[in-house]
Amino acid sequence: MPLDETGSFLELVNPGKFDDMRQVFPEEAFQSVLKSYGHHFDSGRLRSELQVLYSDQDLQGNRGKLCDYLVFLKDMELDSAMPQLYKLFSLVATIGATSADVERSFSCLKRLKSYTRNTMGQGRLSSLALLAIERTLVKSLEKTPSWYDRVTDHFLEKERRAEFTFK
Repeated sequence: MPLDETGSFLELVNPGKFDDMRQVFPEEAFQSVLKSYGHHFDSGRLRSELQVLYSDQDLQGNRGKLCDYLVFLKDMELDSAMPQLYKLFSLVATIGATSADVERSFSCLKRLKSYTRNTMGQGRLSSLALLAIERTLVKSLEKTPSWYDRVTDHFLEKERRAEFTFK
């Protein structure tokens, strides 16, 4: 589904429009969310919870970001009092804004292939690409005490021409 056809529901959680929505409920955006994700929501309850959000200044607060609303709803235990609203905020939070991470991974893979094209097989290239793409996971693994020992032991077990152990 193209975002321009069904993504108009994103304005339902746009804090900059809450004052306008208090005056006139955004019916088109509301129907858009029901069209795309209606089986996940109780439409009557969602409408009521949105109207409460738009009209209650305390609920709106000074939160400017979607994640701030999610944290606020969870911290104040409003996720159980307003489950449809919490579900809508969670849904919108999971929609990727751009594909920059994906594009960066492909760019990284292209550089790896250019660098290693004639020097290694496909298996090693795939492993290097995986390490480059999952760099955040690798960085978190590096913090564990036995990480370097386990990597060294793994390479020591391999059959190599070069001797890796110090005698």
